[in-house]
Amino acid sequence: MNMRYAREQQTPWDAKTVMSSELYEITAPEEYSGQRVDVFLTHALEINLSRSYIQKLIKRGDILANGAPIKQNYRIRTDDIILITIPEPERLTLEPQNIPLDILYEDDSIAVINKPPGMVVHPGAGNLDGTMVNALLFHLDGLSSIGGTERPGIVHRLDKDTAGIMVIAKNDRAHRFLTDEFASRAVVKKYIAVAVGRPPEAHGIINGPIGRHPKYRHKMTIRPDGREAVTEYTLKKIWNYDSALYSMLEIALHTGRTHQIRVHLSSMGLPIVGDPIYSKKWEKYRVPYLLLASVYLEFIHPSSGKAMKFSIAIPEHIDTFIKKLEKTEAGARA
Repeated sequence: MNMRYAREQQTPWDAKTVMSSELYEITAPEEYSGQRVDVFLTHALEINLSRSYIQKLIKRGDILANGAPIKQNYRIRTDDIILITIPEPERLTLEPQNIPLDILYEDDSIAVINKPPGMVVHPGAGNLDGTMVNALLFHLDGLSSIGGTERPGIVHRLDKDTAGIMVIAKNDRAHRFLTDEFASRAVVKKYIAVAVGRPPEAHGIINGPIGRHPKYRHKMTIRPDGREAVTEYTLKKIWNYDSALYSMLEIALHTGRTHQIRVHLSSMGLPIVGDPIYSKKWEKYRVPYLLLASVYLEFIHPSSGKAMKFSIAIPEHIDTFIKKLEKTEAGARA
């Protein structure tokens, strides 16, 4: 394949344009105090900067703490104001890359992908290749153009560390149809999460509007002036491990806000295991990615009009943690 997508400049999410650069300002929460700045920024920024790219920016003097340049081993203090300048990227040609993809289904209009955890969906500052889009360009013949040169085929997204099912549009007609389906809430999306704690009821609906956190701008939060957000959960299993309770939850999303599941669960005192943004003790669990996955997706096919239903098994990194909980619980009962 020789398909190429060129661009002149990127505009990452939540960025302020400063001439040809992008400027980000983040206030460090208390739970990150003492952590290296490159580790903090790797987990805190929505644009998924790699740690090596952050270190490069520090060397260039493009990252400041409280207005002053910092060293690479700088450690965060509570309420540090970190200012990051992303320089104008060099001209990029988006190349197909032979990155393995788990393609669940494909026809002339769509493809359905099981995205692995840790994969960035589309290029952004610090992640100019190695993304799912690069893999799609290699494996698929044709992608829609409505998402722009940086997001061909991308109708919806999953966070970098969230695994699971995504539908891809292979032409603009399919893209427009699927976008309308997501907007009208006709798409059925179900997730599995392992959270710390136990919900007050076995089944419930969290209805809390979500907006940007007024102080910690890398976070979302429930706020009265936020956008409507509705999350339905069902308790599937409970474990008692290491003097704490853990719950496996099946989650149905009725809206699609940034970090919605993570924000809603943490607001109930149920942070997802391994969540570096909404869980204060996420590192203690030693999991490679947060334990959240999109395991079921149902939508109408944009060409045939047929109902399409896809499901996957619980991803390996989540299953490994569950088996640890079950092994310990079984030993306690013996």
